Amino acid sequence: MNKLSFPRWIVIFAFAYTASLAIAAEPVQVEVKLSDGSNGKMSLNLSTSTVAAGPVEFVVQNQSSSLKHEFMIVPWTTKLDALPYEAKTQQVNEAKLGAMEGVEDLAPGETVTTRMVLAKGRYVVFCNEPGHYMASMRSVFVAK
Repeated sequence: MNKLSFPRWIVIFAFAYTASLAIAAEPVQVEVKLSDGSNGKMSLNLSTSTVAAGPVEFVVQNQSSSLKHEFMIVPWTTKLDALPYEAKTQQVNEAKLGAMEGVEDLAPGETVTTRMVLAKGRYVVFCNEPGHYMASMRSVFVAK
């Protein structure tokens, strides 16, 4: 065996191992489409509703031609429609939620990308523009 082949093998192994760690750290991408709906019904659609816990990249597209939308995410273990809702403002009371992240006030046609690190658990994603949460702009999202 040549004296140079062992160190080369170590270098190749170290490079491959480092590259695999970099790939593992890349966030999962989830496409989010916020829409007024062609049938007049608002919707929040996810390209997937389950990902591995860790870094997640949400590409959020407001497909409306006239309305602002939001993309909010909060850990939530009970019913999808059980967020603390204020009928007077027609919005979820964000002050009662605790740890919440997201993107507010996306203009019609706007697309933004946001990265988050999600712990294992069940989440609710929703739009909190007045009336939108109750108009079905909500969904369950799970990080395993």
